[in-house]
Amino acid sequence: MLRHVTTWFIVLASLGVVALAACSGGAAQNPTTKASPGATPTPSPVPTGAALSWPVFGHDPARSGVDVGDTTLTTTNVSQLVEKWQISFGSGNVADSTPILLANIQIGGTAQQMLYQTDKNGETFAIEAQTGKVIWTYTTSGPNITQSTPAADPSGQAIYVPGVDGKVHKLDAATGAEMSAPGFPATITTIPNTEKDASALNVANGYLYATTSGYYGDTPYYDGHVVSVNLSTGATSVFNSLCSSQTTLPTDSSCPNSDSGIWARGGAVVDPYPSMNGDVYVATGNGLYDGSDNYGDSVIALTANLSMIGSYTPTTYASLQNGDIDLGSTSPTLLPVQSTSTTPLMLVQGGKDSTLRLLNRSPLPGVGGELQEIDLPDRLYATPAVWTNPAGVTYIFFGLPNQIDAYELETNGAGASSLVEAWSASDGSTSGEGTSPVVSNGIVFVAMDNAIYALSAQTGNELWSSASTAHSIGPVHWQSPIVVNGWVYCSDQNGNLTAYGLP
Repeated sequence: MLRHVTTWFIVLASLGVVALAACSGGAAQNPTTKASPGATPTPSPVPTGAALSWPVFGHDPARSGVDVGDTTLTTTNVSQLVEKWQISFGSGNVADSTPILLANIQIGGTAQQMLYQTDKNGETFAIEAQTGKVIWTYTTSGPNITQSTPAADPSGQAIYVPGVDGKVHKLDAATGAEMSAPGFPATITTIPNTEKDASALNVANGYLYATTSGYYGDTPYYDGHVVSVNLSTGATSVFNSLCSSQTTLPTDSSCPNSDSGIWARGGAVVDPYPSMNGDVYVATGNGLYDGSDNYGDSVIALTANLSMIGSYTPTTYASLQNGDIDLGSTSPTLLPVQSTSTTPLMLVQGGKDSTLRLLNRSPLPGVGGELQEIDLPDRLYATPAVWTNPAGVTYIFFGLPNQIDAYELETNGAGASSLVEAWSASDGSTSGEGTSPVVSNGIVFVAMDNAIYALSAQTGNELWSSASTAHSIGPVHWQSPIVVNGWVYCSDQNGNLTAYGLP
């Protein structure tokens, strides 16, 4: 059923005032801090009024990548960014993910802006955002790795962190103490030896969302699935992309089919438009597709508590599966409402096949039925950013291995919508798969190997590069920047987290 639409709302993680009690905590440590030669880390200016947060990967549950309302950095002053601090997570520790930031955490009686990041070993670090000082760490133990990102509780005073133990833990944001709460710690896989928490966690509309995939090499058994936890009651729901009629966590023998991992950076993406009732979208990797119980290489639409309501699968699904060419190498990208379009609610889905697909999301079309297909110059792994300029024109920014591409969403007089290339920039490259761009006040920030670049969202012209600072970032894989309160933060494959701000 097509749901009537009239406007677009961007839903941010709301910050409440509920105080929560802690039960137990992790030990505090201090990784090595590297300041600029002859410099002491000092706070940069922040926007007038309350400081802003970046509570989940992609800034909001829709993973738009846009920090709406932060106007500290502009196209004229961004060139003044300098390195403020750089820390190392320690020997052998790499955070192959992004941090989040909460703006009002009481540390020693003072309100602090705090960063939270989890490394591959399942250790979460709480870091003062303006000094790089590590306040506490929380460690989990398990057989393998995670590349997931924490998510903030709606209270703004607690966080949900991924572990390598097959669980998601709720921690006091100020102390790192594990909190007693209904449903937590939440088990998201019973087979952590072969199932990985790769994608970022998400929190929206009173639910926590986590997804699972396999490890490198697709060693069975794993069944890409979504887990939701009701934050009020602790009630848990499960959607399995294979053997989807089974609604409990898979075991290594519960389904005859394996794979169909949900591993893209954005994981579960939540629709921000109120009439869509908090619908959740995921994209799966290679696996069996039969259109009834198994949904490999598909985009899947779910209700907030994970009942399936629709899907999209390319007609090439058999060759995608046979060639290990995952449709779900990137998350569904939700576009803002286009009021003059005959398909006002749309999404974009990329893939390992270097094809970009524009789809109606209300409802998803089933097998085939794309509104448009575009050949990309390379495979798409990163989460795109979606930005609407002051004139109301929507742009989508794609981080590819050797370039950044921008597309404009246009609707003609007959109401047909399509994507048109606006610009392409080749300022840097990655040896991996490209990283997820973000947008702040008309500036696109993207991490490439050994440098972060700031580009004009309108033209693609380079405005700044961290290569000009005292310490730039190293190589990147899934790492990508966040930009909040006039600061830029990004981790790298060298095990560092680096902060940049205005002098």
